[in-house]
Amino acid sequence: MNLRDFEYVKAVASYKHFRKAADACFISQPTLSGQIKKLEQELGTIIFDRSTKQVTLTSDGQRLLTQIELILENTRVLKDMAARSNEPLKGKLKVGIIPTIAPYLLPVLLTSMKETFADSQFMFVEMQTANILSALDDGELDFAIMADVSELSNYHTLALYKEDFLVAASIESKLCGLKKVALTDLQDCNLLMLSDGHCFKDQALKFCFSAGVAVSNKYKGNSIETLLALVAMNDGVTFVPKLACADRAGITYFPIFPNQQRKVVFACRKYYPHILGIEELRDWFSNHTALQRQLDRNI
Repeated sequence: MNLRDFEYVKAVASYKHFRKAADACFISQPTLSGQIKKLEQELGTIIFDRSTKQVTLTSDGQRLLTQIELILENTRVLKDMAARSNEPLKGKLKVGIIPTIAPYLLPVLLTSMKETFADSQFMFVEMQTANILSALDDGELDFAIMADVSELSNYHTLALYKEDFLVAASIESKLCGLKKVALTDLQDCNLLMLSDGHCFKDQALKFCFSAGVAVSNKYKGNSIETLLALVAMNDGVTFVPKLACADRAGITYFPIFPNQQRKVVFACRKYYPHILGIEELRDWFSNHTALQRQLDRNI
């Protein structure tokens, strides 16, 4: 019994196919099949049901897989701790970031972040919330920058900043002339939203629902920039995070009354071995003057 055998079991459980799992593990199918068979004999139980076209876990196999994944995760943590015990932010760090934050936060921070943490190699990957959580669980990401949502209760989070929601409207919109927009002012507007899967949409829908504001089904965008292009054509209004409120031709922004916000956090696995490094990075974020100026500026 060894860790490599556990990796083979995890691969077969993921691909539900011995050949595909063998390819992913860079070994021959007979070798992989033989090692798993040997492991089953050693454990005295059958892990996979091979009687159908698609390989499936037996009930015993499902229970064993849970423990195998825990062993592999703990092994990965142990190796990671040994490699970076004294310098938690040194080396490659893969960071998930949601699409409604990435294009607005990174230009503000990235240059000074690279200068301050010169020994770190940050790799940012734009992903929706559900995909980020899955990647954190699998160890594919070190940590993530995302909105604080209820699904994060099982993760370690560190607050970064709070960001206001604003309404973006055309300069020809009937909203022009207002200093602030009440949610009820949007009841007769063509309210544009992001497509499903964006937590920004889920948060906006909650306070729209409470105010009785209907959302347009005319168009659902995959990016805030696409929605803003339609707003500039006076084809509707939309919500934007404050960091996204750059000067754009034909668009004006309105604060919302009552004020609506989202909380942006660092998120990582509860037992991530380099929590101290994430805390160091959080402190740097908190003291970053350019970011604070962007968040505090008047619209």
